[in-house]
Amino acid sequence: MKWVALALIILAAPAIAAWLRSNPRQAPFVWALLTFLPFVQGPWHLDVAPFSTPVWSGYVKGWEIGLIDAVALGVLLGTRGRWPKMVLVLPFAAYLATVLLAVFQAKFPNLALSYPVQLMRVGLVFLAVARVAAMERGERALLIGLFLGLFVQAGYALWARANGALQTGGSLGHQNLLGFLSHMALMPAFALFLSGKMPRWALLGVGAGLTVVILTASRATIAFAGIGLVVTLLLSLAARFTPRKAAIGVAGVFLLIASLPLASSTLERRFAAQNTTFLTEDQERIAFERAAHAMIDDNPLGVGPNHYVFVANTEGYSERAGVSWGFGSRATQVHNTYLLVTAETGLPGIVALVVLLGAAIFRALSGAFRFRRQAGSEVLIGLGAGLVAMVAHGFFEWMFVVAPTQYVFAGSLGLIAGMRSRFLLQQKGSANRRKVKDAFAPARQSYGIA
Repeated sequence: MKWVALALIILAAPAIAAWLRSNPRQAPFVWALLTFLPFVQGPWHLDVAPFSTPVWSGYVKGWEIGLIDAVALGVLLGTRGRWPKMVLVLPFAAYLATVLLAVFQAKFPNLALSYPVQLMRVGLVFLAVARVAAMERGERALLIGLFLGLFVQAGYALWARANGALQTGGSLGHQNLLGFLSHMALMPAFALFLSGKMPRWALLGVGAGLTVVILTASRATIAFAGIGLVVTLLLSLAARFTPRKAAIGVAGVFLLIASLPLASSTLERRFAAQNTTFLTEDQERIAFERAAHAMIDDNPLGVGPNHYVFVANTEGYSERAGVSWGFGSRATQVHNTYLLVTAETGLPGIVALVVLLGAAIFRALSGAFRFRRQAGSEVLIGLGAGLVAMVAHGFFEWMFVVAPTQYVFAGSLGLIAGMRSRFLLQQKGSANRRKVKDAFAPARQSYGIA
């Protein structure tokens, strides 16, 4: 059955490409899948692993191929039009290269290779999203897919809460994962709502995002979501002040104050049920970080991708650092994306990742201000603020390296690259039209034409 599913996924790519060529008007339905599928591909079992390692302790369990990969390839093959200026390809390729080099440091290279294989698939989605986002109707389809994916997860979260769950990760399996990737959908939705463009879809995304954030009952998720929303509002006001935005900001402050008791009570119920305290959890995180720092000191070039847990347990790092023997501690990664990346891929890997994240945030926010007169440019503010929130959250979680997060991240990269390219062309077109108008101005004046 696995091989039948694999064959169907492989055949889907040329079928999608052919359908797009013959049905260009219906293309947005396919384009939206690029940002929708990351939220449901795993839970709905829309992927298959030709090489599977289910008992491996790493965060990637084999070499997988999913429906989203087929959709991305089909979009690249079947979408006509100008290629966007791919400003973020080089930083992404540099990070991928450092990860591939770190594979040679791993004790089991075939298992380490699972992570760069995942990154290659993510890169395919990045390219496809960028190609689509270079068209205005493509951007709309991608944003709708993003908000619908978050909406589905909000539905799963509400169902879990109705059935007694204090913390819920929707259908993604863990509240920290859902909270971590929700930043990259909630902030663009809020920025879009502030701009007044696509108000119903934007409101759907904001409502779903806030629902998810509260129901995760995660301190970091709630805190960084709040910070991200404030950053989005302030940058949006700085880019283009309107009374509508100011009114939304005032209303948002009152809504935030009103929601504090709900968030506080949710957290209190969580810690009471788990018989833990803030201090207890912090001590466990400190133990994780001691183990990671010791591993980095001994292995400056990294221990290999997808190998942190294996090395931490088999070489005694967790034992010496005082990490507890509970399955939730010894079977998981250090709760810090940057320590995890450094431990596995060394200094080259963490430098490449920081450059990639910094370049994405810079391109998003600089583009938002550079093209502030272009309709919809404020979405770039939301994309940048979402990445800022995700990057800050990364100091407390390791979830950046898992497939759902990276596919949503690829959507953000593609939207930034594609939208910037489209705005640049529109700006050049406007400038050329002004030059032509100015060139004929003397002739119009001589004939008395305004």
